[in-house]
Amino acid sequence: MKEFIFNLPTRIFFARGNFKKAGEIIGNTGEKVLLITGKKFAKEFGLVDSLRKQLKNKKLIHYDGITPNPKVEEIERAVEIAKSEKVDLIIALGGGSVMDGAKFISALSVSRGKLWDYIEGKRNFSGAIPLITIPTVPASGSEADPYAVVTNPEKKEKRGFYSPLFYPRIAIWDPELTFTLSLSTLADGVVDIMSHALEGYISGEYAPLQNGFTEVILKEVMNAWERIKNNRDTETDRDILCWASTLAISPFISAGRGGHYVLHGIEHAVSGTYDFISHGSGLAALMIPYLKVVGEKRPNRVASLTKALFDIYHWETGLDEMELWFKKNGLYKTLSDLGAKDIDLIEEIAWRTSKDRLLSVSLTRKDLKQILELAR
Repeated sequence: MKEFIFNLPTRIFFARGNFKKAGEIIGNTGEKVLLITGKKFAKEFGLVDSLRKQLKNKKLIHYDGITPNPKVEEIERAVEIAKSEKVDLIIALGGGSVMDGAKFISALSVSRGKLWDYIEGKRNFSGAIPLITIPTVPASGSEADPYAVVTNPEKKEKRGFYSPLFYPRIAIWDPELTFTLSLSTLADGVVDIMSHALEGYISGEYAPLQNGFTEVILKEVMNAWERIKNNRDTETDRDILCWASTLAISPFISAGRGGHYVLHGIEHAVSGTYDFISHGSGLAALMIPYLKVVGEKRPNRVASLTKALFDIYHWETGLDEMELWFKKNGLYKTLSDLGAKDIDLIEEIAWRTSKDRLLSVSLTRKDLKQILELAR
């Protein structure tokens, strides 16, 4: 097992009905609050009004300018508000894009310069305004991790970024918030959770304990999704998806194993180029093609995965079964279906931005092209 330091500084409150207690949980943290949301969901379902009432003793400024695949200019616009209002707490209420955007806002609000300077390593964040996350979609795991993703439309680049300053102080999980989500949104989330779980399993060092945790997470998420999709939800299925969202990308399963998010690096080139493609849909189109190609380099890892999920140790046969499962359960996508037409451009961007990730599992540019062709 690789050497590691385990640290999860985010305090997580997990319970159905927790959103109604958000004001109590937040307590005396902050007096001037910048609430970050997307444009529709949180307002349309009354979440903003509810939170405003719960925080009636605080000054709350609402910024609803974050869109899917959050953009540099959206974030920098919110930073101007945070600085001018001198806010001392940021609350992110929404899905992964909202939480990712809020992380950059919290750090950039106490730092100088442009956001992309930090992405390119020209500057280092000097601090961050305290952040509280209230996730509404089980998917990204951003509610309790130190990662965030941002899109630069001018460069057609979508880049992930790590900073220990990105850890939220508090995460408030309420699985009841997921009942208003469409099946397509939940489906995207399921694929994102699965991808987070299997990335290190495939690309990292062999670690039987962590791999066992990963296999359980994957199997339980798949079973929960089958029941939800077929209107056979149990009382715990939404809870499983929400907690798996947090665990799948947490140091709980990655510590000591390492590895790179290779599949994510390729997908970022897809949704970074075609902003109308959701991250989960892009992953759905790429996941099985990626496993088929990386299986030639790491057959034992992929075979262990298919054995755990389908009791099929022959990895190629196992991936055929996985593809059938995706189709049967409404998760199967292709890049053509999604409208990603310029495969050459995606290949160019993916290789430029994620070359190191690909090389970490011995994937060449020719292999990258094969993945994209299989996903076409």
